[in-house]
Amino acid sequence: MRIAGRIAEFLVGVAFAWAGVVKLLDPSAFLSAILTYEVFPYQLAVAASLITPYLEICIGGCLAFRVMLGGARLIGTGLLVAFIGLLTQAALRGLDADCGCFGSSVSDSESGYTWPIIRDILMLAGLYGCLIVDRLKISGGAE
Repeated sequence: MRIAGRIAEFLVGVAFAWAGVVKLLDPSAFLSAILTYEVFPYQLAVAASLITPYLEICIGGCLAFRVMLGGARLIGTGLLVAFIGLLTQAALRGLDADCGCFGSSVSDSESGYTWPIIRDILMLAGLYGCLIVDRLKISGGAE
């Protein structure tokens, strides 16, 4: 069970890092994606477009290499909840927005919001599952 948790954590870490790197490669596309959600004022969208990729890379590295796991899980969970909320509100409002999750080369908007929301929920479940596995290990439960 512990190995499955570590694999899940590694995969979530790689996904976070990959998403961050892709956003850094095309920051204007990421800013444009943020603005299409019609939630943030321009200045906040610019700040988010500059900070989020580095944050995702840091979270991804920490999860993949099992460093500072508590903080990485907490911040990763917060980001995923925010992403799910943004995607859900855009879907409910009928916005035709590019997800912006993995850069402009991956067009999530063609298939709607279902897959990006499911992907983020799966990543969230992966983080939660890793936390449970670690709690079981600490309390002397199943190895």
